[in-house]
Amino acid sequence: MAMILDAFVRRCMTKLADFVQGEVSIMLKVKDELQKLQRRLERIRGSLEHAERRRRPEDTNISNWVRELKNIMYDADDIIDLCIIEGSELSESHQSVSVVCHPCLLFSCFSCMKFRHEIGDRIRDLNNRLKEIVEDRSALSKLEEYTNQDVRVSRVNPRQTFPIEVNSDIVGTQIEEDTQDLVDSLVKEDKQKCWILGIVGMGGIGKTTLASNIYNDERIKENFPIRVWVCVSKDFSGTTLLKEIIRSAGGNYGQAETKAELIPNLSSVLSRRFIIVLDDIWKAKVWEDLLRYPLEGAAASGRIVITTRDINMAKNMSALVHHVHEMDTDDGWALLCKKVFRDDEKEEIFNLKEIGIKIVKKCDGLPLAIKAIAGVLKLKNRTSMEWNNVLRSDAWSMSPLQKELPGALFLSYEDLSSDVKQCFLYCSLYPENSLMHRDDLVRHWLAEGFVKSQGDVLLEDLAEDYYKELICRNLLRPDSDYADESWCRMHELLRSLALFLIEDESAFVGHEKICNTNPLIKLRRLSISSVGERLEIPDAVKKQRCLRTLIVWNSPKTKIVEHELERLGQLRVLDLRDTELESLPGSIGNLLHLRLLNLGRTNVKNLPESIGRLQNLLTLNLPGCKSLRTLPKAITSLCNLRCFRLEDTPLTHLPKGIGRLRNLVYLDGFVVGDDGGEEDQGCDLEELQSLYQLRVLQIDRLERSRAEASALANCRFLRRLVLCWLPPKAENNQPRCGEDAIQKVNKICNGLSPPSNLEDLGFFNFFGSGFPDWLMSSSLGASFPHLAFLKLDSCRSCPQLPPLELLPQLKFLRITGADAVSRIGPELLGPRASVATAFPRLEYLELQHMRNLKEWSLGIVEEVGDEIRGASKLLPRLKTLYLENCPELIALPDGLRHATNLKELYITGANNLREIKNLSLTDKLYIKENPRLERVSNLPMLKSMEILNCPMLEQVENLDKLQYLVLEHPSAVQGPSEIPIGHSPECLQDVSNNFDQQMEHLPRWLFDLLGQHQNAPTAVQNLRKFELTCSSPLFKSFLKDIRNFIQRIPEVWIEDIDGSSWMRYTRGPPPTF
Repeated sequence: MAMILDAFVRRCMTKLADFVQGEVSIMLKVKDELQKLQRRLERIRGSLEHAERRRRPEDTNISNWVRELKNIMYDADDIIDLCIIEGSELSESHQSVSVVCHPCLLFSCFSCMKFRHEIGDRIRDLNNRLKEIVEDRSALSKLEEYTNQDVRVSRVNPRQTFPIEVNSDIVGTQIEEDTQDLVDSLVKEDKQKCWILGIVGMGGIGKTTLASNIYNDERIKENFPIRVWVCVSKDFSGTTLLKEIIRSAGGNYGQAETKAELIPNLSSVLSRRFIIVLDDIWKAKVWEDLLRYPLEGAAASGRIVITTRDINMAKNMSALVHHVHEMDTDDGWALLCKKVFRDDEKEEIFNLKEIGIKIVKKCDGLPLAIKAIAGVLKLKNRTSMEWNNVLRSDAWSMSPLQKELPGALFLSYEDLSSDVKQCFLYCSLYPENSLMHRDDLVRHWLAEGFVKSQGDVLLEDLAEDYYKELICRNLLRPDSDYADESWCRMHELLRSLALFLIEDESAFVGHEKICNTNPLIKLRRLSISSVGERLEIPDAVKKQRCLRTLIVWNSPKTKIVEHELERLGQLRVLDLRDTELESLPGSIGNLLHLRLLNLGRTNVKNLPESIGRLQNLLTLNLPGCKSLRTLPKAITSLCNLRCFRLEDTPLTHLPKGIGRLRNLVYLDGFVVGDDGGEEDQGCDLEELQSLYQLRVLQIDRLERSRAEASALANCRFLRRLVLCWLPPKAENNQPRCGEDAIQKVNKICNGLSPPSNLEDLGFFNFFGSGFPDWLMSSSLGASFPHLAFLKLDSCRSCPQLPPLELLPQLKFLRITGADAVSRIGPELLGPRASVATAFPRLEYLELQHMRNLKEWSLGIVEEVGDEIRGASKLLPRLKTLYLENCPELIALPDGLRHATNLKELYITGANNLREIKNLSLTDKLYIKENPRLERVSNLPMLKSMEILNCPMLEQVENLDKLQYLVLEHPSAVQGPSEIPIGHSPECLQDVSNNFDQQMEHLPRWLFDLLGQHQNAPTAVQNLRKFELTCSSPLFKSFLKDIRNFIQRIPEVWIEDIDGSSWMRYTRGPPPTF
């Protein structure tokens, strides 16, 4: 069911209408039959929206009716495709008619007559099959009945929730910490009379549990005399909701029945400070159209807490957003134990923990899933065999563990539009827990035809909106390592739901599994993992001749595919990435329906000229094909190509004529010029001037350009631009760049001048003497008002950075390999900048491999007593800071302490850094191989710290909220001569002097921090877990005092560097050695 019936029929009807209105349908003499097909589809169109939803295993009439109609629509789609292809060829042959009749033209006429006869028969057969469907009243009458029932249904909330405390659902410290932090915010006096807290997360992740915990907190009860809990849900009634809030607030609505009567009543009832929890909101209009005015107009101040699956819902209500994250494994295991075991079953808990942890991991941090599987385990014997059976069971693939689980997840799916449903279901064809890239998904969705056109809006833009919607609704999870949310994963239980819903036409065949096909089901999509050297498609699938999508995963040994392609003529998607494929057969040109061909990171050496016949091809992916040096001229004939990816493929040149591919939207790896083998063989920048639809462009080998005019003048819609150079080969780490080459690079780069729409810009290996004028301009912000992502990578000769603070939307900044930069200071802020507004939207900052950077300041600040004027707005959104291999950097900038939202700080290879102090850092500090670091202090909000090989660290204090500490003692890994200290001999001397002392003893600060010294002033009280890696002598010494540690810390892990000895202790079961 990757194809949703009503969306597919709507798409086919649009395609059909466009074709019927054209001249080609008359030329092929198929117009009458196609119009008949149109009329019959129109008759059943009204019932289709309910057809998928009403399919049930027990109702075979509707299931079979839907399946047969889908088969008809797939065949119709193929026929329309063939008519368009034949019509295109026929139009070309008519245009080339000359006075003299050519034998080839005569053959073309006979060929056309044969096609007319064959296609006419197929359309008539299609009409007859559709006539049977339309006249099948046994199914249609039921669908019409369901439609009427849906109109009459009363708006009753099927999922009522209650704010009852269920202690068995509250495990771990995370929910308690979140509760206390949010309660702090809610009870705090505020100038704003009424504001909203939005608790956001996917279905089943624990939003209602957190909201209930907040609602029942004693401080909430003390501060809010009026407390109201209502479950809004999807189909809410406005008057019923108003009545419920009035009643729960202690009021009486009497005979009032209309909104006009109830709204003033509600305002008057809220005469004392109030908190209202609106659980499970699906539509923002519950606030804007119903509750906003009575609550904001109430006599007393109040707080509103909402729970929702859609972050856009919370944003539309101007809510302060709190994301509920997945449970960690330890908390998940604790929840499973609470639900399965009695208090006296400690031995069983200990014996089954290893298997239990694996079961918890399969639930992927979803509390609802853990509770669902607990319901299964509770009925099983407490044996390893029984639990292993559950772990390996097919029950994970939606023969439901409990009705509660799929129902809760299915609600999120059902609320999607038909077009977005198709895209969501398609994601299940990716392997379990795999990373999916936004652009990859967009290309597959377009190839399948899932994206409905809307006027002049670019299809890729619409598809990206679908992606954003799935992210916002928590149906896809963005990977936190990528600031632009371009990579995501699908929760395993949502994937299981999707696989369950598409099993009638799609299949994912994993490792060592066999594709068992039901002869009554026509398989349309096949995703295969772990294929051998030879790709083998099941004979039953080949005989059906209806496979549209073939994706091969995790198959690095696969070399041979040609024998399979001849019987797969209906393919729209052929994805063979990461195989050892060396060549494509000429028969690839017969796949006339093909929309997407992905050969990324294969060993393919050349492409056949027949590839030029793929006139429907939208996407050609050839990234990372290390053996591919040239492309056939026929590539320039792919007139419908929208995406052409060539990055990291060592092409000598591109064939001239790329500029004819005017539908290109995504061109990644445009190679400038040629390698000099043949004169004037490759493309120059002027070929880009006709590609005015480009949104994404990467240009390689810019140093070979001969053009001087602006190549990007017509690319008005460009959003992402990557500029790449290949510097001359270096000797002794010094590039061999002559003055002429440098001046040429400067001139070409200055002439590029990208459009103002740009959102993402990258410079790679630029070897000019300075950044171009358009990037150094004092009007940078006006030139690029939308630029959010900027990467300056290995621009080694540029001595000064651009005034980047002028970019109002800058969110991500990475500067790496800037060897000529020794100081970062006010120049980064620009001439008009004030420290009070520096980098207002910057969230991620990376400074890497800057070997000469010594000083870093955030501008000149004015001291006013102990305060810094305006500093509260310095880097107000910065979340993550990476400092890697900046060996000369002496200190962090003072202004960094005013980055009040800083969550993560990573510092490695800062050889001269002495201290880290006075930061509002909350989540994580990671410090590694900083040989002169002496002090870490005054980080009162920090929760997690990892220290690896910082041998001179002597003072660690004022870490009041630290919960997780990891220490890798320097002697465990390396001697002083192995510590990377760059060009600093005095640093080596300092480390050597200190190293022998560290060999035999753990640092004193550690014992102070862990409270092992009497009256230790720096001891932390909240430490939950401590991990230590050290030498064998230290390991043995530490074990002598282990009892003192385990009295204060719930979890302790100690390991010697050889791995031969280790100790792990968790409070509860006895320690294991």
